[in-house]
Amino acid sequence: MRRYFAALAAFALAWPVAATAQVQRTFVASFGDDANPCTFAQPCRAFAAAVAQTNDGGEIIVLDSAGYGPVTITQSASIIAAPGVYAGITVSTGDGVAVSGVGTRVRLSGLTINGQGGDTGIHFLQGAKLAVDHCLISGLGLYGVYLQAPNSTWIVTDTTIASNANYGLIAEAGKGMLDRVRVENNLSVGVLINTSSNVAVHALVRDSVMLSNAGHGLSVFSGSGRTALVTVESSTASLNGNAGFAGTTSGGTTLLTLRSSVAETNGASGVLASGVGATVSVTGTTSVRNTSFGLEQDTSAILRSLQDNTVQDNVAGPTSGTITNSTPL
Repeated sequence: MRRYFAALAAFALAWPVAATAQVQRTFVASFGDDANPCTFAQPCRAFAAAVAQTNDGGEIIVLDSAGYGPVTITQSASIIAAPGVYAGITVSTGDGVAVSGVGTRVRLSGLTINGQGGDTGIHFLQGAKLAVDHCLISGLGLYGVYLQAPNSTWIVTDTTIASNANYGLIAEAGKGMLDRVRVENNLSVGVLINTSSNVAVHALVRDSVMLSNAGHGLSVFSGSGRTALVTVESSTASLNGNAGFAGTTSGGTTLLTLRSSVAETNGASGVLASGVGATVSVTGTTSVRNTSFGLEQDTSAILRSLQDNTVQDNVAGPTSGTITNSTPL
């Protein structure tokens, strides 16, 4: 009898640990149940349930096509849907995916995030690194992607951000890259690199498209005492309601470099430099058929050309303001 009670006590002590244990890899599926342990054989139904049962640094794998609900991620984790699997998140309020955890490293791959009254598709509030790849983010009430985490690194690749009611993507902090990203039909600026609330932000935009946004295609702005440093390579800004590429400031330092890019058929100038402390450098770039100028400098900004650009067929003329011609060394 004594052995029986000892065994029963040991089992009782062990049970809470087993019930709440976290594992390296969890699974979600359309046929899952959030009461399950989120294993391959017994998957969960929602991302939130699976994240709660996943180790720091673990993975959540999507087994089949379904909607899996909004999620807040406070530990390092990856959420991965294979090609051909629809992994949906419907955002009726707040954020679709919120990342907020000190030192966290998060990857989101293959997700479709659709706004149905919600604010933001992916909101990076705090963390060390965020990687987003092969995602579609659309229809949000504010922003498709909001990168706000101080001292962070972020990378967005092979992703489409479309038809959001404000900015497609806004980056206010850290260092990051947009690579093969398509930002289109957003009701304000397509991509905004903005340092009004953080000290500095650095970004590389490569092989990307800013198309048919209501504001600028890509805008770089620095607030007072702050710095924004952005390089754009082999990218296109076309059919946007305002300038294709804009580097502006209000008492800060904005450095925008365009290389081998295209500004075409935008509603204002192809390339704009505005504000004391803004420098826009343009090399190997085509600016054609824009409603205003091909290259526009105003308000004591610096617009520097390496003299190897193609600027023609712009409605108001090829240039406005003072263009500083640079000589290659």
